[in-house]
Amino acid sequence: MADDVVMGDSNNPEAVTATPPDKHACMVLLVDDQAMVGETVRRMLADQSHIDFHYCGNPAEAIGTAERIKPTVILQDLIMPGVDGLTLVGQYRASPATKDVPIIVLSTKEDPTVKSEAFTAGANDYLVKLPDKIELVARIRLHSNAYANQLQRDEAYRALRESQRLLLLSNAKLQSLNQELEDALSKVKQLSGLVPICSYCKRIRTDENYWEQVDRFVTEHSEVRFSHGICPSCYKTFLAEYEAST
Repeated sequence: MADDVVMGDSNNPEAVTATPPDKHACMVLLVDDQAMVGETVRRMLADQSHIDFHYCGNPAEAIGTAERIKPTVILQDLIMPGVDGLTLVGQYRASPATKDVPIIVLSTKEDPTVKSEAFTAGANDYLVKLPDKIELVARIRLHSNAYANQLQRDEAYRALRESQRLLLLSNAKLQSLNQELEDALSKVKQLSGLVPICSYCKRIRTDENYWEQVDRFVTEHSEVRFSHGICPSCYKTFLAEYEAST
C-alpha cells in the first residue's frame, strides 16, 4: 500500500485528492508503519459519507503529510520504527498547522500509564487497536466536528476583532471630522472685513441696509455676549444732566 493515499473510494484505493475536503467533511490521517492496519482502517471507513482517509506508513513523513493535507483528525500509532509515537504527538502540537488538530492515539496496550503519557504529550483520545468500527467512526466524527466548530469560532472571533478595529478607526476619523467641523463653525461667526459704522451714533449698517446697535450686531455675528453697565465718565455726564434737569 502506498504512503499518503486517499482510500475513501474502495474501488480505487490509489486515488489521490488534489483539494482538501469541505468544512463539513472529516479528513482522517492514519500514521502507522503496518500497512495491514492501514488497509483495515480504510475498509472500516470506506462506506462512511464525508470521511476522506489518508494513510502514511512512514513516520518520518507524518508531519509534512499532516501540514499538507490539513486533517481534521489524526490517528497515531505509538510503536513505530525510528520514531516514537508520543514524540510525533509532541511534534504535531509544535507545528502551527497541526497544533489544534485532534489526535487519537492507537495502541496495543490497555495501560493507564501509557494513556497518561499520551494525554500529557497532547493526545485528545486513546483507543486500543484495532477498535470496533462503530466506536472508531463515532470518535472520528466527534473530534472532527469539535475541531470544525473550534475553527469556526476562531474565525468568527478574528472577524469580530477586525470589525472592532475598523470601528475604532471609523470613530477616530469621525471625531477628527467633527473637530474640523466645530473649528470651521467657530470661524464662521468671527467678524472680519470692513464694517460700516455711524460716526455720530455709532450704529452699524447691516447688509440689509438697517442700522443696529453695536452690541446687537456683534452678538449676532460672533460668540460675544454683553453685560451692560455704565463707565465713570458716562456716569458723571449722566449725573450732571440729571442734576441740571431737577
